[in-house]
Amino acid sequence: MAMNIVSEILSLITPAALDRIAAALGLGSDATRKALAAAVPALLAVLANKGASQVGASRLMDAVSQADPDIAGKLSAALTGAKGEQFVESGRGSLASLLDDSTLKGLTGAVAQQVGLRGDAGPSLMAIAGQLVTGALAKTAQSSGLDASGLAGLLTSQQGNIKAALPAGLGNLLSSAGVVGSGFAGQAARMATEASRTATATSAQATAAAKKGTNWLMWLIPLIIALAAIWYFMGQGTKPPVTTGTGVTTPAVTDMVVDGVDVGKQMTTTLDGLKTALGSITDVASAQAALPKLQATTTALDGVTGMMPKLSAAQKTALAALVTAALPAIKEAAAKVLAIQGVGDVAKPAVDTVIAKLEALAAPA
Repeated sequence: MAMNIVSEILSLITPAALDRIAAALGLGSDATRKALAAAVPALLAVLANKGASQVGASRLMDAVSQADPDIAGKLSAALTGAKGEQFVESGRGSLASLLDDSTLKGLTGAVAQQVGLRGDAGPSLMAIAGQLVTGALAKTAQSSGLDASGLAGLLTSQQGNIKAALPAGLGNLLSSAGVVGSGFAGQAARMATEASRTATATSAQATAAAKKGTNWLMWLIPLIIALAAIWYFMGQGTKPPVTTGTGVTTPAVTDMVVDGVDVGKQMTTTLDGLKTALGSITDVASAQAALPKLQATTTALDGVTGMMPKLSAAQKTALAALVTAALPAIKEAAAKVLAIQGVGDVAKPAVDTVIAKLEALAAPA
């Protein structure tokens, strides 16, 4: 599967680390999870914008070269007691050396406004996110042998994933703050075209697979249905009006893009990641290894849930249909995984949380 830098960074945050971050920010775990889900892609968007110039790319590489590539594994310890204050201050210093004052203030203000943070919580959140992001980039740069140009190229190649991960409205806030390109928020709408092409290609693959009798159709068929729903609701061809159970005819949904965020594509990516996480579990050890990915799924679903108030009734129905199509196979896979000896003790809480969130999205109020 292709790399998704946002998901990979968020998956590094273990439950223990999340609790430490929550304590450092003075927030609950759910609020902290949502805050990080906004801060990480927002910072990556700003860094990608900075890396677009030769000077900016060089400055970014300097900061990444000084970051700890193993910071994710040290996060819990680094945020314990007095070390926590030092860690946050170090993060603030790193960001201040990387971003000019106006950019840092604009970024912090946009994220704080998005997630409702007040006082010192916003700067502290960005300091922690900064340590995590630059550490992850340092590890990638070292393992892949990237120089300044290569690192900037990596961030550029991840623009689609970064934009898709931004909570609804945050792209506009970043654009208004002047910390990303002027067309940043609007560019996310173009993902609709890519989603429709993906749906068409996947459908063709399914047809070929069905003829061969391959046994992975259990996963592929629900994904095709989901992608077909995205293709339909993104304006391909002529769409008839929708008649509700009360006999009221409403306009057909033409897209699932809200505030520059392609909600349909974000949900499909999340379902795909969940599929991979569940499919990787074969024993207790692999279940423990999959926990960060399951937590990343929870974070992504929280992001989609946060967008729900901005969706129209027809868009909510479309999203619910997408999730409903995928749920049976996901539940079946989850049941098989939890039936493996010892795995239930490790993975059941995380799996149950994900299933509950999916069921809620499948039946919007």
